[in-house]
Amino acid sequence: MSYDVKPIHPIFGAEVTGIDCSQTPTPEVVEFVEDAMAEYAVLVLRDQTMTDEEHAEWSRYFGPRESPAGPITGHASKQQRLGRYLFDAGNLDLNGKIMAADHPRRVMRSGDRLWHTDSSFNPLPTKWSMLHGRTVPPEGGNTDFADCRAAYDALPEETKARMENLMVVHNIWHSRIKGGLKETEITEEQRQSMPPVCHPLVRIMPRSNRKAMMIGAHAEHIVGMPDSEAQPFLQELADFATQPQFVYSHKWHEGDLVIWDNRCTLHRATSFDDLTYPRDMRRTTIDEYAPSWSFVD
Repeated sequence: MSYDVKPIHPIFGAEVTGIDCSQTPTPEVVEFVEDAMAEYAVLVLRDQTMTDEEHAEWSRYFGPRESPAGPITGHASKQQRLGRYLFDAGNLDLNGKIMAADHPRRVMRSGDRLWHTDSSFNPLPTKWSMLHGRTVPPEGGNTDFADCRAAYDALPEETKARMENLMVVHNIWHSRIKGGLKETEITEEQRQSMPPVCHPLVRIMPRSNRKAMMIGAHAEHIVGMPDSEAQPFLQELADFATQPQFVYSHKWHEGDLVIWDNRCTLHRATSFDDLTYPRDMRRTTIDEYAPSWSFVD
């Protein structure tokens, strides 16, 4: 079978045809997807009708799968129903109804609308995320992506020199507070279950050997740098990386599977009338070389 790749943005992102994700991928498909991701960082595969089980199974061919954490999501019972490797990324409750305006999960998920990279608050590098659109709103609800490789390339040389060898602390509770969660609403159990972790500010991407910066809403501070200096610098980098020339906005269609590289992109959810329209989205996340935290694949 032949596969076709069509760029969807001047600098990154592509639509791929000829792959059925409900089927076990052959070694040739795995290699093709790996190469395409190394070049484009975001891939869109349309009209995928896979089940949750097929989604989770297809994902495992690209690396160890991350498991959702009940105390973090605040909706452990629904996560359990979806399966061990599926993250709920929609607005539906256990009964398939739109969550009420005061549902606690809405507050927990508010940080999703900030520019971020999935699971950078985990100690091991996260590779890709694979988000499947089961039910999508008729308007709004785009997912925006920013290419942090192209943004890094465009930085002034003095800024690149300043970034070398810096380590950044990533903390999920930092982003959740920025998104509107009150510190008093975070339990000690939750804090202990996801303590802050460190990642390099700049890393070299496998296969392409391109440099990318790892930033976003989970980035709390820079090791060895005063917060008064670190916070403005991190915000400056985020603002630079999310300029329009580096951003692709994905308009969802039912059946879309979108894969993105968390190591070199930022993304954010955008608003829609989520008290009127249902949105049922399922995500798997792939770790780079080992399962995250204490979860065993």
